Amino acid sequence: MSVSTAFKAFFSALFNSEASDRISKALSGETAALPAPEEKKPQAPPPPARSPAVTLLATLQREARLLDFVMEPLDEYSDDQVGAAVRDIHRDLGATLKRLFDIQPVSTETEGETVQVPDGFDSGIYHLTGNISGTPPLAGELIHAGWQAAKADLPEFTGTKAAAKIVAPIEVEVK
Repeated sequence: MSVSTAFKAFFSALFNSEASDRISKALSGETAALPAPEEKKPQAPPPPARSPAVTLLATLQREARLLDFVMEPLDEYSDDQVGAAVRDIHRDLGATLKRLFDIQPVSTETEGETVQVPDGFDSGIYHLTGNISGTPPLAGELIHAGWQAAKADLPEFTGTKAAAKIVAPIEVEVK
């Protein structure tokens, strides 16, 4: 044993009772089990980053074929054909938005009714148009009841980094 090791052992035993116990056992010939090194669990790599906007767009495409409809030129179709397609898309979009966001009207009043805009109103909740004069509270005709999301429950993206910006994958029918 070197002098430096003896000094380290002496001062460790002097100031640390756990080290003192281990040194004492070693000097008496007992084999002391060294504390097992902590096993580091391999951490799973974080999932690839994907914009929530792309996730929403992909969901609307998958469940309601939104992009197929919007990106398709409609000039070669009759109004009846477009109308028939819109019914399904309208139904599926509504169901998807309801499921993901629980979309609800902001106001319970009926459009066309007179409503009161309170003093200190939030301009993110009320959008005033027309002849705006005076100070709130103001009265006016309800033009649109507004929409709000009662929740936001987007699916979690589990794809690869390469697929993070894919809204709809390539479809291939193998024969």
